[in-house]
Amino acid sequence: MTASDADGAAVLGPKLGAGREADVYARGDAAVLKLYRPGFGGHRAEATALRSLNGIAPRLLDVVDHDGRTGLVLERFDGPDMLTLLQRQPWRLIGLAGALATTHRAIHRVAAPAELPDLRPVLAGRIHDASLPPHLRSFAMRALDRLPEGDRLCHGDYHPGNVLLAAGRTAVIDWAAAARGAPEADHARTLLLLRWAEPLPGTPLLARARIAAGRSLLARRYTRRYRRGAPPLRQVDSWLLVHVAARLSEGIAVERSMLTGMLDRALRRATR
Repeated sequence: MTASDADGAAVLGPKLGAGREADVYARGDAAVLKLYRPGFGGHRAEATALRSLNGIAPRLLDVVDHDGRTGLVLERFDGPDMLTLLQRQPWRLIGLAGALATTHRAIHRVAAPAELPDLRPVLAGRIHDASLPPHLRSFAMRALDRLPEGDRLCHGDYHPGNVLLAAGRTAVIDWAAAARGAPEADHARTLLLLRWAEPLPGTPLLARARIAAGRSLLARRYTRRYRRGAPPLRQVDSWLLVHVAARLSEGIAVERSMLTGMLDRALRRATR
């Protein structure tokens, strides 16, 4: 159910942040209000995922309607995100990579709620929407068709910027892309982001240099720790190829040539 914020704009505290889909405001001392913009429905998946988690993410306290916008009232977590820590304290890379992997594995041990969307059709829709030559779109769709369904909770956008750390606790935020699927699929999306995602606009040149220098090591250490003690991972390369195609639907112009080239090379290898 969605409650109504009877006090209107007066309930909003200081604005703490903004993303593509939502703005975040302080809500007293112990909570925040994540207020989704009209036309975005990620609050449904986010609320469903948060209700299934215990200790891995901020607690969902309420779902409200504020001036026609849906908002999630969440436990406030005052701590830096892992990406910020990596940029400020690069000597902590190995330990942070381990924490990134350990937390991701904990997510994948959670059975996904049935209300969450199946990841495979979600990816198919993104590939359909991507600006791709027909032969590369067909190649990616054939690869997706051969991949299995799954019943694990998948974050959908798991990377260091969405992992907060403070007082010995780790909390994962931004669950709008949560889905039900195979752990390997979610793992492959993270590998894509760690290795090749363009830093956010406005990232200082020094921070960009640090990201470029450390991203390969971070990806390797994350992968090594994720695989430790886990069941064998299957078809990660195929999932990665699918995510490369789906990523193109996000319209990040500076990544387009690189991602299209990755697909083209994979197709040539497959047809030799």
